[in-house]
Amino acid sequence: MKFLFPIILFWISSITCAADLPERIDIDYVLNGLIGQGKAHETLLIQNQNGAQHYTLSSEISASGFLKLIKRGSILRHSEGMIIPGEGMKPLHFSDQRGGKPARTVEFDWGKERIIYRRKGREMIENLPKGTLDELSLAYHFIFTAHPKQTLTIYETDYRVLRPVHYAVTHETLDTPMGKLATIVLTKQQEPGDAFRKKIWLATDHHMLPVRIISTEKSGMEVDQLVTKIDYKSPASSTQ
Repeated sequence: MKFLFPIILFWISSITCAADLPERIDIDYVLNGLIGQGKAHETLLIQNQNGAQHYTLSSEISASGFLKLIKRGSILRHSEGMIIPGEGMKPLHFSDQRGGKPARTVEFDWGKERIIYRRKGREMIENLPKGTLDELSLAYHFIFTAHPKQTLTIYETDYRVLRPVHYAVTHETLDTPMGKLATIVLTKQQEPGDAFRKKIWLATDHHMLPVRIISTEKSGMEVDQLVTKIDYKSPASSTQ
């Protein structure tokens, strides 16, 4: 019984944390890279449907200056799925669209434990490990689950591949246009030959929202995404 109590307490605290969230959160970022700048806007919507919680995440990234000549158009990413108390986000669909190209989509079929990739008119199916996240939901997952401790392994996917990724967990005070923010930092542990860097800062005083992300694009270009504004909206002021 003494082992059951901490589990029950954690489950209740996870539900309370999610209940404290507004229905909609909008986040603005500035992007910096070696060859230019840009901006990003992300929106998290939380809805109750038939007694269960569902989420929708939307992200739009646009370049400016010289970078715009290379990265034409916006990068639009979308993730939607369920929120499982004590476990976090459970994606059902993910899409990634760049410029005028058709969207690449990913379907998470949890019932049959398979993940389905659709791009360039082709369909590819792989096994779906428990706890898999897409690259967008990964940054918001810890709003709804326990804070990560020391090390962490997550199965994550973009629109191309699924792989286990190991992260080191540290703490850092981050300087931002919003002021100094206390954060938990997830740093990807790169294997030999892996050129794709990723580092995520989660603000502990802002529901574990992502306030900075450094990542390497497929092209090899590194992008630094830093928060400039977080806008919390009540259900009454949210637009559907």
